[in-house]
Amino acid sequence: MTAPRRDGCNDWRMTRRRVASQAGRMMPIPADALDGLAEFERQGGLTRKNLLERGAGLVLMAGAASALGPRAILESAAAQQAASPNGAILVSLYLDGGNDFINTFIPITDPQYRQRRKRIAIPADQILPVSGSSEFGWHPSMSGIAGLYDQGKVAVLPAVDYAQPDQSHFNSQGYWQRGVVGPTLDRTGWLGRTLDLIGTRNNPLQGVSVSWGLDPTLIARKAPIGTVYEPSYFGLGIPEVWDGKGFTKLYREAARGSHSRARQAVSQAYNNAFRMVDMLKPLQGDPNKLPPTPVEYPDSYLGKGMRNAARILGAGLGTRVLSLSRGGFDTHDDQPDEHTELLKDVSDSVTAFQADIQARGLADRVVVMIWSEFGRRPDDNDGNGTDHGAGGGLMLVGNRVNGGIRSEFPGLTSLDSDDNLKVTTEFRTVYASLLESWMGVEASKILPKMDSRRLPLIR
Repeated sequence: MTAPRRDGCNDWRMTRRRVASQAGRMMPIPADALDGLAEFERQGGLTRKNLLERGAGLVLMAGAASALGPRAILESAAAQQAASPNGAILVSLYLDGGNDFINTFIPITDPQYRQRRKRIAIPADQILPVSGSSEFGWHPSMSGIAGLYDQGKVAVLPAVDYAQPDQSHFNSQGYWQRGVVGPTLDRTGWLGRTLDLIGTRNNPLQGVSVSWGLDPTLIARKAPIGTVYEPSYFGLGIPEVWDGKGFTKLYREAARGSHSRARQAVSQAYNNAFRMVDMLKPLQGDPNKLPPTPVEYPDSYLGKGMRNAARILGAGLGTRVLSLSRGGFDTHDDQPDEHTELLKDVSDSVTAFQADIQARGLADRVVVMIWSEFGRRPDDNDGNGTDHGAGGGLMLVGNRVNGGIRSEFPGLTSLDSDDNLKVTTEFRTVYASLLESWMGVEASKILPKMDSRRLPLIR
């Protein structure tokens, strides 16, 4: 079952079309490989037009699998895994559209909550308690994550955003994905730059976008990354070319015998695509006959994605970063029913994933970061929904997470100049804290002009 369609506002729809058009033209290969195509074209190789229009399915299309055996090709991933067998893993889960965190983690003692939300405030008798706090309560659909919170495995950070938020889906999403606030010529994502430092040039599954399109958060300068939603269906294919083995042989030949720097970059890109096919072969059984998981996942796009993420991690392919998303959070209208369904999907999917990786012996290595591009306004609207706001919320889930409330909630009485929630924590501070305390990377190497503020997010 796919996620239900959520229309959202015009800004959200335009952002989705622009991001989708960009993702459809991208291949998850190092940026310098594309830079080298001009010289490759001049020397008589495949043209840029042919590669991008005829061969864009290198890693995104399902089709014929590679004919090579996986053992030799898996050596690089095995080496990376052996070099860092306990390497920290970060899973980014994006709630697309702007999640209403005020109704997710509810300020039940704030007198303005029910005054400002006469239409959509959660009934007091339905709110789930927050262990150790009388000031907040969980949305009733969040029972799974609430249970993990009670175990000390969830950190909650309200009022997270950037200074002077502009409430634009496109701008805010781009800032969070790049880790840079404001205009920049850098196309890379903050997690892609992280892989440039801790990753290799020959393991395309060290960073995986668990989706049907490339997550901009993972775009790297040099490190290859992969786009895989369902490993069982993964392969190579080119539209209107039915003989998969024929084109596979052609591309493999194109990847051999490279001497110039540009040709070597293109060769590396081709070879990484084939590595992905071969590395995923052990996971390419019938998706309907998979081994049972400790907890049943929701039958949703996100549920299946989280299940597949656990399978990829369990395969020991040296994966250090994964990204997923769940759309529909632009709840301008009819929010009570829609938000209930959305939060239940997220909570149940994350809870199942946590139980799954616990059973696989991986739970001490994995942190899930749940974020959205902004929050919603404190006041509801005439359509029983909420409009674009500021100071959204972020959650971290994992065995090593320093559980509890880890940022300041400013309250609903004193708002900013636009009558939105005041921002108390910049999102880049969260990134910097995770980079240094979890991923073992100096934050200033990833986040330009980052200050010294950090949060105790990992124990």
